Amino acid sequence: MNGFSQTGRVALITAIVFCVQPAHAKRVPPPDTTPYVVKSDDSLYTLAYQYMQSPDDWRLLRELNHVANPRRLQIDSRLAMPTARLKQKSLTARVVAVRGGVEKSTAPGLPFIPVNAGALLHEGDEVRTGRDAFLSMTLPDGSHIVLPSSSRIQIARLRTTLLTGAVERRFDLKQGEVTSDVTPLTNPRDSFRVTSPSVVAGVRGTRFRVNYLEEQDATTVEVLAGKIGVDSSPDGSAAPQPVPGHAETLVAAGYGNVTRTGAIAGTPVALLSAPGIVEPDKLQRFEQVEFDLTPVSGAIAYRTEIATDAGFLDLLRDQRSSSLRVAFDDIPDGNYFVRVSATDGQGIDGLPQVFTFIRHVDTTNPSAVPTESGGYAFRWHVDSEVPGMRYRFILSRNIDLSAPLIDLLDVTGGEMSVAHLAPGKYYWTIVVDVFQNGRLLSVPGEIRSFTQTR
Repeated sequence: MNGFSQTGRVALITAIVFCVQPAHAKRVPPPDTTPYVVKSDDSLYTLAYQYMQSPDDWRLLRELNHVANPRRLQIDSRLAMPTARLKQKSLTARVVAVRGGVEKSTAPGLPFIPVNAGALLHEGDEVRTGRDAFLSMTLPDGSHIVLPSSSRIQIARLRTTLLTGAVERRFDLKQGEVTSDVTPLTNPRDSFRVTSPSVVAGVRGTRFRVNYLEEQDATTVEVLAGKIGVDSSPDGSAAPQPVPGHAETLVAAGYGNVTRTGAIAGTPVALLSAPGIVEPDKLQRFEQVEFDLTPVSGAIAYRTEIATDAGFLDLLRDQRSSSLRVAFDDIPDGNYFVRVSATDGQGIDGLPQVFTFIRHVDTTNPSAVPTESGGYAFRWHVDSEVPGMRYRFILSRNIDLSAPLIDLLDVTGGEMSVAHLAPGKYYWTIVVDVFQNGRLLSVPGEIRSFTQTR
């Protein structure tokens, strides 16, 4: 037996089989490859130099494609190029609008520095907005990213593959919210992802919002156009690009969902309808800009945003309120857009509705004092810094100023007197006419009253 029992021989053979079998059973999956059609003057050396991460990758191409002579390739034949080794070029995002305190850091541990409009952002940059601060950026394909107040995002991937032209974009949302308006992707290998500690949202061309609710450790997604795939991301890592048919949840336009960190992607729910604004065409002439919203069933809060452009890339204000009346301070004179939406019990913002409004503060500060002759002297402030401003004086016995006793245009000097008034109650105002953006704007002042007793 040469020192081995029959039982020992069986055990040794069994051990050898047991050790060898996994090596044969486990097959390394083929790498992801990109096809390439050989052209004249191509060689494995030139292809590795032009399209691979290292010139030495010609050896990898030879092994993968079983090429006998790396200098001689058959024209129009197909080669498999390992996708993971393809050469890539970094892209940049351009900041188009900044309001308030916006900062960036170019690497973990480095200090944050201010960001201004026109600045270029690169892969690896982390951007944060302070309270009442906003940033908008545009990508090379025309897609827009808007970062509202108190938000923080990192540009995790922003690059293109030289061989295929495929563009990879990934934004890691660490705090707050990001709104993305993505130009439809034309290359099948293009990708656009927004990740948070809870989800990975992948799109191929749509408009959507992702909001990480830090206190609830959950992420809401709202789709305004197109559709997106949403996968859960328990550890905040970047899962593969979610695509329709493969993602845990498909969220279509007009729907949203909420996903708790560590849980599967939430079920889509219909977004709340948009509220309206009472008297949306009302001239905003008082110290505060105020809007009265119409109620929406199921809403626990309302969101009101003000911007200088219809795309809301240049945000001025973003306010959430449980009240139907919202007010804003320190809005300069001008033409604006206001966007309103309702928020449901899960924290999902509903469909938005956009209105235009004109802001022009009444600076006349009018007053009326009795005169010794029994009449009244009316005075108001004349703004000499605004050229072409004209004033109109109206006096009536009716609160709506109908059937005016006096209606004078182009009153100058900021003062006029009226005598011989019969006893009774009178109503009056100063209307300011000013040319703005090539058209005449009439700014009605507050209607004031006084009572003539004798």
